[in-house]
Amino acid sequence: MLFYQSIIGLNSNMLMHAKCGHVEEKLYADAHHGLCRKCQSNFAYLLDLEQNYGEDAVIQYWYARLLLYSSTSAEIDNLNCFLDHLINFYQQNYVKYPSKRQYIRKMLFMLHSLQHPVNFETLR
Repeated sequence: MLFYQSIIGLNSNMLMHAKCGHVEEKLYADAHHGLCRKCQSNFAYLLDLEQNYGEDAVIQYWYARLLLYSSTSAEIDNLNCFLDHLINFYQQNYVKYPSKRQYIRKMLFMLHSLQHPVNFETLR
């Protein structure tokens, strides 16, 4: 019996790479759609923000995030990872919720523009 419990204990604490590329415990990642704790926390915050304050609050959050954007490489990596998750989420919801397509298009446009900002010097 003790041997069986130790095997279960090892498997429950097994580390793996989550969808986002971060290392996380396998049980946690499996329970949260393959996301690590940090990405899941960020994602849950945005869903909560949208539920409590509406779609415009999420858009305002992203504009504020743009203004406060830091250029450290660690923060850029975390932001890019989070943006990938959000883009996937909104692309799936675009099909599921036809009534929210206008809002979802705005979010996708903004998220893609965060990932690939326009260089105005090249437009001249």
